[in-house]
Amino acid sequence: MNVYDAIISRRSIRRFQQKPISLVLLKKFVNAARLAPSAANLQSLEYFIVTDKELCSMIFEKIGWAGYITPKWAPGEDERPVAYIVILVNDTNNKYYQRDVGLASENIVLMAEEEGLGSCILCNINKEKIQEILRIPNEFDVDSLIALGYKAEYPVVEEFNGSVKYWRDEKDILHVPKKCLDDIIHINRF
Repeated sequence: MNVYDAIISRRSIRRFQQKPISLVLLKKFVNAARLAPSAANLQSLEYFIVTDKELCSMIFEKIGWAGYITPKWAPGEDERPVAYIVILVNDTNNKYYQRDVGLASENIVLMAEEEGLGSCILCNINKEKIQEILRIPNEFDVDSLIALGYKAEYPVVEEFNGSVKYWRDEKDILHVPKKCLDDIIHINRF
C-alpha cells in the first residue's frame, strides 16, 4: 500500500477483532512515530505499549468513545482494542509538543493501516487514572493514546452536508462526513 492509499482508506476504527497484535508490529509503529518530525528536534515524546489483557481492560474503562453517537456508545466486550500505544510527553514546556504528538500519531495510524490494522486516536481519556494504572512516573504527562486491533468494522465516508457528526445507520455501519476538496482548497487567492 502506498502512502496516499493508506491516507485515503484509513478511518477511525472503534470495533476490533480479538486477535493479538505482534510486539514486532507495535514496535515498528513506535519506530515510525519516533522518526516523525519534532519541533527543534527536541524529541519530547515517549511511548508506552500496552498488550496485557487486564491492563487493556482497565484502560478501556477510562476512555470516552464516539461522542456523537447517541445514546452513549462504546465497543462491546468482544470488540475492544487488543493493544494501546500511550503517547507520553517528557517536556510540556516545549510549546510545540502538541504538533509533535499529531505528527507521531499520524505515523502510527498510517503504519497500522498499511499492516491491515484499525486504529483510533483518543484524547477523551482519564489521563491521571491511566498514568496511575500503568505506573507511569510523574515526570511524564499522558497526552493521548491510540487504540489498535484488527478491524471489525469498515466506516463509510459521506459527503459533508453541513454537519461533522458521524452516525451509525440501521445496519450499525458508521458513516463519517468529510468536506469536499473543492470546498476547502484555495489556489493563489481566496
